[in-house]
Formats: sequence, structure tokens, C-alpha cells
Amino acid sequence: MLFVAWTILAFASILQIAVAFNQRGQPVPWRAIVPERLIDWYTCALFTPVCFWLARRYPLTQVPWRKALPGYLLVTSTCVVLKCLLMVGIFDVIGSSFPVTFGRALAQNFIFDSIVLWCVIAVIHVLELQVNLSQREHAALELRAQLSEAELRVLKGQLQPHFLFNTLNGVASLIHTAPMVADFVVVQLADLLRASLDHDSAREIPLTKELELLDKYLAIMDARFQGRVSIHREIDDGARRALVPQFLLQPLVENAFEHGIGRRSGAGRISIRVTCLPEARLRLEVSDDGVGLSGNGTPESGVGLTNTRKRLERLYGDTQPLRLSSLPDGGAQVSVEIPFRVA
Repeated sequence: MLFVAWTILAFASILQIAVAFNQRGQPVPWRAIVPERLIDWYTCALFTPVCFWLARRYPLTQVPWRKALPGYLLVTSTCVVLKCLLMVGIFDVIGSSFPVTFGRALAQNFIFDSIVLWCVIAVIHVLELQVNLSQREHAALELRAQLSEAELRVLKGQLQPHFLFNTLNGVASLIHTAPMVADFVVVQLADLLRASLDHDSAREIPLTKELELLDKYLAIMDARFQGRVSIHREIDDGARRALVPQFLLQPLVENAFEHGIGRRSGAGRISIRVTCLPEARLRLEVSDDGVGLSGNGTPESGVGLTNTRKRLERLYGDTQPLRLSSLPDGGAQVSVEIPFRVA
């Protein structure tokens, strides 16, 4: 790459000299100017590693320019002197058509070659700054991802104990009145916790796996509510392979049980609907025919909904809110829209 860059500069110099000859109405001595211009520029290119060393020895982001300037001037001036010595020596060996002495070459090239080397150093500084900036941005993104992952784990870790404590409270109420049911709930609870741990490190799992986890939870709640709650599902076939956050549906259904159906007398109904939307979107809805929001039902600030909302924001950004609304015929509905993607 460096060789190509110096070659382009050399041929630009050749073209400039050729244009000057044409403007004076003189024939262009190609055999003379091509090798001499190439030698002139390539001998300058030999000091590119020195330019890299200077830029890294005196980085402008760390060394004040007043301290760096003497070093730059001394080293670049030495490079120009050596370059002129080398160029004149090569000219003598090949027998240049335009013989030149060292003194004349130095006088003609010192300022221009110094400027060229300073420009090279400036370009190197720019490239180094871009690399450093890119590395810092990459490190910042990694740190942000690690922090986001840690926050997700904390939020998920809060959901599981919250669900566990609620379930254990239900078991405690069943131990004396229905010990066989309490025993069944404990077994189902162990199966559910074991299944959730199998996917503990995954941010997202296929909807089919999430529904399997939900089935274990529903078995527990069916035992607690003694079969008075019916579950209705509408799952699009195409949605079953979609990825969803692990433990997403459970807190939504739990809120329907605890704050909707649990606060009304008689039988109740919970509907779970997952729909594929246009533009690669997936909607998940959990609704109940309980007391609704007007009856002090599902709270927006509860642990389950609050943590689920925060998890969705961490995973998908602020554009994926969790919406809570009342239904016209009574009850409440929680809906979530996330991007549709598969493993």
C-alpha cells in the first residue's frame, strides 16, 4: 500500500514535468525524467519507517507540540540530508542525463522534501488517531454490552425469586387444606426451576421452549386455583420458531392470575395470543376477564411488569414498550411487540 502511494506521487511528478515541457514546446525526455523522478521519490519513501517511528515517539495527543517540534525538525532534516546523498550516489552510478552535485540537490530539495516528510507524519498521526478512536469505541461498546448483560441478569434474577416466593406462598396455603395438591405443586415447581436453569445463559429462546416453561407454570397455577381458570391460546404457527426473551410470558400470566383472576370470585379466563405482524414484528398478548384496572387489578409498578419492561428496553431499545390496557368487557390486557427473528 505504501509502495503504491509513493508510486502515485512519483508519476504525478513525472506528469507535471511533462506538462511543463509541452507548454514550452519542447519534446519530453521520458527516458531521462521517468527514472530520475522515480529515484527521487523512492529514496524519499525509504524514510517512511522513520516517519512512523517519529509519530509514535512523539504522539501529539500525549506530547506537547513545543516539545515534539525540535525532535521532528532534527530527525526530518537528517533524513533529507541522507536522502540527497543517496539520490546523488544513485544518479552517479546510473549516469544521469542531468548530473547534479550534493550541494545543489540539497538546496533544491531540502524544503520540498521536508514538507513531504512532515505531510507523511501528519497522515500517520491521523491514521493513528482513527485507529485509537476505533479501539476506544469498540472497548466502549464491549463495556456497554457487558453492563447491559449484567443488568439483564439482575432483572431476570429478580423475576425468578419473585415468582418463587409467590408460588411458595400458595403452597403454604395448600399444605393443611390440600396436602396432595401442595405436593404436586412442589414437584411442578422443581421441574419448572430445573427447566429454566437449562436456558439460564440464553437471552432469548424459541417461543416453543418459552411455551414449555409456561406449561409447567400453568400446571402449578391450575392446581392452586383448583381448575377454576381456563386458559385459551392463539399461537400463529409461524411464530413458534421466533426468539423471545426467556421468562417473558410467565410474569405476564402471573399478573393475570394474581391481580386479575385472583381478585374475583368464580371462574375466570386467561387468553394468550402470539401473532406475527408485518415488517418482521411479533406481538405477544396476555389478557384476563378479572377485576381490571379500575378494580385495583394489575399494577403498572409491580415487580413483574416493571422488570419485564426494563428487560425489553435493554434488549430492543425504548421502541419496544410493554403496554397495559383495560378491556371493554372488563379485565386487563398486557401486550408486547418485539422484532421477529429466528435462531
